[in-house]
Amino acid sequence: MLPVVIAASAQAQSFVNFESHQTRPVCLSPDGTRLFAVNTPDGRLSVFDVSNPSNAAPVLIREIAVGIDPVSVNAVSNDEAWVVNEVSDSVSVVSVAAGIVTDTLSCPDEPADVVFAGGSAWVTCSRNNILRVFHLTTHVEQAAIALQGLNPRSLAASLDGTRVYATFALSGNRTTLLPEVIAPLQPPPTNPALPPPPRVSLIVSADDARLNPKPNMPDHDVVEVNAATRTIVRYIKSTGTVNFALAVRPVSGELWVANTEARNLVRYEPVLKGHLVDHRVTRVVLSATPAVTPFDLNPGVDYNTFPNNAAKLTALAQPTALAFDSTGLALWVAAFGSDRIAKVNAATGMVTARIETGPTTGIIADPRNKRGPRGLALQSATGRLYVLNRISNTITVIDTATGQVLTEVAAGMFDPTPEAIRRGRGFLYDARLSGNGTQSCAVCHIDGDRDELAWDLGDPGGSMDTVTQPNPPPFPGAQTFNLHPMKGPMITQTLRGMVGVGPLHWRGDRSDFTAFNGAFVSLLGGTLLSAADTELFRDFMNTVVFQPNPNQNLDRTLPTSLPGQVGNPAVGRTTYLNDQYVTGLRCNTCHSLPTGSNGLLISAAALQESQAFKVPQLRNIYQKRFFVRSATTVSLSGFGLVHDGTDPDMFTFLSRPVFGSFATDTLRKNDLSAFVQCIDTGTAPATGYGRTARATTLAATSTDWTLLESQAAAGNIDFLLRGLFAGARHGFRYRPATNDYVSDQAGLGPLTRAELQAAIGTGGAVMTLLGVPPGSGERIGLDRDQDAIADSNEPMPALALSISANVPELSWPANQSALVLEFSDTLDPASWQPVTHPRLDVGASVVVEDPTTGPRRFYRLRVP
Repeated sequence: MLPVVIAASAQAQSFVNFESHQTRPVCLSPDGTRLFAVNTPDGRLSVFDVSNPSNAAPVLIREIAVGIDPVSVNAVSNDEAWVVNEVSDSVSVVSVAAGIVTDTLSCPDEPADVVFAGGSAWVTCSRNNILRVFHLTTHVEQAAIALQGLNPRSLAASLDGTRVYATFALSGNRTTLLPEVIAPLQPPPTNPALPPPPRVSLIVSADDARLNPKPNMPDHDVVEVNAATRTIVRYIKSTGTVNFALAVRPVSGELWVANTEARNLVRYEPVLKGHLVDHRVTRVVLSATPAVTPFDLNPGVDYNTFPNNAAKLTALAQPTALAFDSTGLALWVAAFGSDRIAKVNAATGMVTARIETGPTTGIIADPRNKRGPRGLALQSATGRLYVLNRISNTITVIDTATGQVLTEVAAGMFDPTPEAIRRGRGFLYDARLSGNGTQSCAVCHIDGDRDELAWDLGDPGGSMDTVTQPNPPPFPGAQTFNLHPMKGPMITQTLRGMVGVGPLHWRGDRSDFTAFNGAFVSLLGGTLLSAADTELFRDFMNTVVFQPNPNQNLDRTLPTSLPGQVGNPAVGRTTYLNDQYVTGLRCNTCHSLPTGSNGLLISAAALQESQAFKVPQLRNIYQKRFFVRSATTVSLSGFGLVHDGTDPDMFTFLSRPVFGSFATDTLRKNDLSAFVQCIDTGTAPATGYGRTARATTLAATSTDWTLLESQAAAGNIDFLLRGLFAGARHGFRYRPATNDYVSDQAGLGPLTRAELQAAIGTGGAVMTLLGVPPGSGERIGLDRDQDAIADSNEPMPALALSISANVPELSWPANQSALVLEFSDTLDPASWQPVTHPRLDVGASVVVEDPTTGPRRFYRLRVP
């Protein structure tokens, strides 16, 4: 095994932003008395008591540290919940009573959701297109079901528990490319000053008669699985292009899918302006032949008028969550891009009510204070709808009878999100920045990433653009490229990892991120952002980094083979760096590591293309492997590599004549293909990796322990232990320089690995091992609020008690309002219960009244 060329890592910092995809971020316990919510930025599960109908505000009673970027949670009982950690590639099984992770289950890349059926837990693994099944009690893996669909995420179980359903988030719409060599010429420009446009490919339906061969693209949007046999029953098509959420309708058992439908068959930016996607919910009646009916959430919008304030007042953009009431008559929909919750008549599919979740209502865009409703949990008995807001990291409570917002509380005791992210994130997602309130940057750049589609955003009435760049050494001078506005189809590029890879866009026609400001007018139909807002947006996007490459070994070395491929990544690396395909040129000459780009445009002549293109980075190329140009083999995507997605794979790309001796060298092409699938993303593979060690599993985790220590010593990660130690919850951070572990409490430790393992081996500790980004270990493991006071040494405030009209009145400082107030009538350790009465902010204090009829009552505060 060889060490990889490590990509430009973000400077060691306490917070790293992966912009993960929340899928089921909030849920209720089976009896409806507890609310579970992921605190994604803080890497914790928050547990709230919602049993008191007289108190609209959820009462925080417990926080449990889980993996990196929890995105989904589902509750087995009041005490046990399963949390899906996207970056950690794991599921954390948590105990509320113990306040710790009791088991950690490894999953393939980017797990998304979990649901329970047939005595098993079902987990979608989005990047690997796998449905992994675990025994609900033993946690033993029972199956790994390969799925014929792209990016499975949201899950649901049938009403009788015999079926499991999963949506494919990036299923596409059966669009693909007619290659430029056979595509018809573009129409003449409408601007007479323009020269003839370049020859380009054409986006077409997979059924287009001109395709030869026609790709076998089945458009699988939902899969139905038999929960008993764990076999695929069937696939369902035509629910949407990007499928965000799935729900089963009570009584009828219908499936409903929240989705957007892309209009990428429409050519040219002026025609697409303000109408790139439609926002829908789709009903699926599960008959022998499923009946699929989409409902537009924005019917009747005039997409040719800008600004369209009437549309802005009611627009519902990017539906990301669904919740039915117990009767199945009302469907609640979270419109993530609009900061609205919609009530839909499930019989007609018509929107009957809209509820604003943010502080700014109507047509005004307020991205700095955007909420971003991403998850829903409905307590039908009390008429409370709980809304998890991704952007503000809060929970909004809605009265479903009146449609009023009752309250809004923080999703956890602490949110470590830096100010640059808080203030800038909304600009990516806010659809009110568009001219009609229905579009945003994120309708194509899903969660700052890709939609797996190509779009032709050329402009026949546009103007020529020029890009001038210095010639690469040793050549003097500079070179100017003239770029035609009718550029042809281009694959949606990721917005992750943009620092240091400019100029941007496929043709390098954006000098930096602020140069994209014009798209708010030309594409979204809105107005330009102010300079200050553009900089906020840029600063936020510059925080978003790539997740680890799952094809690397955990120690950041290259494997010698990849599943299903014949090449050797380690050999391919040598070829990439050293071998010339024509005199003086190597792969690394242009696709320079660590990012895979030297940032330069290459002329049309040198590329043997119709126009010049910038060398793109390669750090996410491992995600682009699902296009197959074949009539027999199933193709999960309609687009592959290069600017328009023409080439299905790296082997085909390297077969172009421009690559000289490589073009006919099968061995080298296979090795290079394997290597680029393993290029370092800038985030070490051990980031997020975790195992839970207890007496019965201690020996099995020994190798993982050694691995994580070595990766911390190499500077690739920080290494933490968190869990129960000596009867209390504690965190420990490994210090490579002294080969010991410092704790979150003064006077506890430092301890050696042997001492920690001895405690685990005798049952005196249960600890979860976790690799975290370098520089973040202190915050995540020892001092979450970074106030230089270790977590276990944080002083508890004084709890004041007074009696008013024979009613106890408790108060403590408002800046510590998230502490749990508990009572006991006996002082028995097991008798303490949370006080669930409403909390009032009175000056600098939080005040709670607790009416009681008993002769005595004791109170205390504790950390959740």
